[in-house]
Amino acid sequence: MQRLCAMLAVSGLIACGDGAPGDGGGTAAAAATTDDAAAMHAERLAESLGGREAWDRTRYLSFRWIVERDGEIVANREHSWDRYDGRYRVAYAVDGTPHLLLFNVNEVEPHPELEKVPAGRAWVGGEELAGAARDSALRRGYGAFINDTYWAIMPFKWDDPGVHLAYEGTRTLSDGKAYEVVHLSFDQGLGTTEDRYWGFLDESGRMMAWQYHLGRAEAPGEVIWWSDWQPVGDIQFAMTRLLDGGNRFIYFEDVAAGETVPDGRFDPPTP
Repeated sequence: MQRLCAMLAVSGLIACGDGAPGDGGGTAAAAATTDDAAAMHAERLAESLGGREAWDRTRYLSFRWIVERDGEIVANREHSWDRYDGRYRVAYAVDGTPHLLLFNVNEVEPHPELEKVPAGRAWVGGEELAGAARDSALRRGYGAFINDTYWAIMPFKWDDPGVHLAYEGTRTLSDGKAYEVVHLSFDQGLGTTEDRYWGFLDESGRMMAWQYHLGRAEAPGEVIWWSDWQPVGDIQFAMTRLLDGGNRFIYFEDVAAGETVPDGRFDPPTP
């Protein structure tokens, strides 16, 4: 249950180093430094998302992660995740050629050339890959898991082990409203540990925006709005991420969450 570092190089929004694998959940047993005010806001956030128990019950999560820039879709990836046993499926197209990757996010080993490669299989254009081509494809798929799930479920991960929360008062954003601000920092070994995030919570406790300062960046990035919150299964999910004052954004489609895994979802394709 470690932090997932957001790597959005494909969209031109942000880029950072690899995060460590995680199951996307959080536990109240996390040993992290959190002040009382931050802990209170984290509890209110969890309740606004449906409660920690609802998230713990959510075994299956699937979504389509879409990046649009200047009116053009530059990324469109389909994700399915069995959070209980780590099975993962990601599918996307490159220049019209379909890519399908099946792997396990809990079975990742160091690679002599590609850093981390999960155990799994890969198909491009319907043909199964082997050797170095397979490892390279799985490495990209694992990177998509690291990046896209953090954009999807970051508010659910505030009490992950190694996450430190600090309350920083209120800040008025571009919409003229004041938001409660909680700062997130991370232990060594959780991705790029110099990265920092800020969550902006409204009066209901819901996270309405975030901001990040990547470790190698000179200044924090722009505020990004989390909007169009909708119930999905037993949890609440924000369908849109919009750059403050810009026309670059991420949105989610075909979002599903539940306690059971659809039959055959992680089966390999038939010949």
